[in-house]
Amino acid sequence: MKKHLLLILISFYSLLAASQTRRELIVKNKIDHLSALAREPMIAEHPNGTLFLSGYRNDSDSPQLWESKDQGKNWKEVKVGSAADGAQGNSDVDLFIDKDGNIYLLSMTYTSIPTDLTGFDFSSMKGEQITLGISRDEGKTWKWQNISSGDYDDRPWIRETTNGDMHIIWNDGQGIHHSTSIDRGETWTRQAKVYPKGGSSFLASGKHGQLAVRVAPLSASGIKMDAGVDLLRLSLDNGKSWQDVNLPGDRSWSQDFTGIPRWVEPLAFDQADRLYSLWSEGHQLKLGISTDHGANWKTHTIVQSQDTLYYPYLESNDNYILCTWVSGFNEKIRHHAAVIQLENDNLEVYPMEAQKLDIRSRFQIGTNQLSTGGEYFPIISLSNGNFGMATTIQNKTANRLGFTWWELILNKY
Repeated sequence: MKKHLLLILISFYSLLAASQTRRELIVKNKIDHLSALAREPMIAEHPNGTLFLSGYRNDSDSPQLWESKDQGKNWKEVKVGSAADGAQGNSDVDLFIDKDGNIYLLSMTYTSIPTDLTGFDFSSMKGEQITLGISRDEGKTWKWQNISSGDYDDRPWIRETTNGDMHIIWNDGQGIHHSTSIDRGETWTRQAKVYPKGGSSFLASGKHGQLAVRVAPLSASGIKMDAGVDLLRLSLDNGKSWQDVNLPGDRSWSQDFTGIPRWVEPLAFDQADRLYSLWSEGHQLKLGISTDHGANWKTHTIVQSQDTLYYPYLESNDNYILCTWVSGFNEKIRHHAAVIQLENDNLEVYPMEAQKLDIRSRFQIGTNQLSTGGEYFPIISLSNGNFGMATTIQNKTANRLGFTWWELILNKY
């Protein structure tokens, strides 16, 4: 009898343990691609299933792009053109592919860092321009054009609204600039500023003409800080007019990234027109949800940790909210991802196991300690029902430079 009872208890606790461990985001494939450094990568899937990935390195003259035709198992470089062709950029990138398969690669140029850092004045560094490359033949040929050539140009984003217009935003310390195209990117028209101050922390588009711009205090690559500027600008008419929206939660900003490091503050819309905001309050990662375009918010704590949480990223699809973030500092740095399912007002969070990645100091000076690899890393939904994620490989001492492609699956049973 005791033996029988013991077997029952063992079976019960085994089932309980299994149920607790299966509600998670699991790594199906993890592919390291070593070629060139790809910081702050961005990823997109073509309608034909090809994956495209971009990321920057400061010592490059032209933007970088790779493609995979086998769901991320193998990657090869895409020739996007030379600097002489107008393909210029060595910093922040954004990548967008429309329903017709047109590929838009947006790139920022930043002051190049010399190999020999002796006597180099880092305070002289600044953003210099924004360029856009478009391919209409699956990456075979590219047309490049200049979007802006202003001092301190910084953090560009590109999105499409439901009327087919394309939108680019960026900042330069003098506000958030906005340019639009009504001919699939062939020509661009500068619009009035989205906001006269602050930084272009994120751009999201909805299914019914919405655009949301996250206006943060820091701009011009962190050179300028507009204290008290911390809001969302919302358009409900494909970017023609804008209104202020207050954000949920509490945030503190610092120009030197002390405390809780902040840069990208992501936003997303879903099919039901819900608006999402993701941010850190130190040891808690918070998700705000609004069903009335920001007039009211409901806030959820999706992660709690003894370590500081920071650098969030957010996307959504028809069924899930996808997010990534970083925790800890120095040798405690870890990279995280989760898929969130929203049913009525209940959230189910499916996290991935925390990852210690081969991302070390950006420069070969001092200790080769762990680093974040930038201020965000992306996650997207894939057409096969799984999820794709990209992280930087940055270890100059070991001569390991490139990116890691992650295919993730949701196990919730």
